[in-house]
Amino acid sequence: METLVYRTRDWIVDQIRRDHQLNPDTTPQQLAVRHRASLVVVAEALSLPVPVRRRSPQALLPEPVKDAIDRMLLQDLNAPPDTRHMISRIIERLRTEENFTSASYSTVRDYVAARRTALATERGTNPSSTRVKR
Repeated sequence: METLVYRTRDWIVDQIRRDHQLNPDTTPQQLAVRHRASLVVVAEALSLPVPVRRRSPQALLPEPVKDAIDRMLLQDLNAPPDTRHMISRIIERLRTEENFTSASYSTVRDYVAARRTALATERGTNPSSTRVKR
C-alpha cells in the first residue's frame, strides 16, 4: 500500500514560485501539470508577491569578549597547529575567565573564522593554515 504524503497549499505555492523563477518561460499549464495543481493555484502562486526572506538577527559579541578572543588567537599564530585553540576551548575559557555565557557556538565560530584570517593576513602568515577547528 502506498503512503500518501500531504502537501500543504503554502508548500505547493512556494514550489511553483521557485520553479517559475528558475524557468520564467514555463507556461502556467506546464507548472500545473508538473506540480499536480490546478490552474487557479498556479495563477494564485504567480500573482502573489514574493515574500521577503528575513535574516535572523545576528548576535554580536561585546568588545571585551572580542579582545579576549583576539588575545587567544594571537597566541595561536606562533603555536603549532595541534595546540591551537579549538572553538569549544575558546568558549570554555570565555566562561571561566570572562564570565561570558551568552554567545552561541556558531556566533563564536563565525567571529573566530573571520578574525583568524584577518590576524594571519595582518601578521604576514599564511591564512590558509589557520583554519577553524571544531
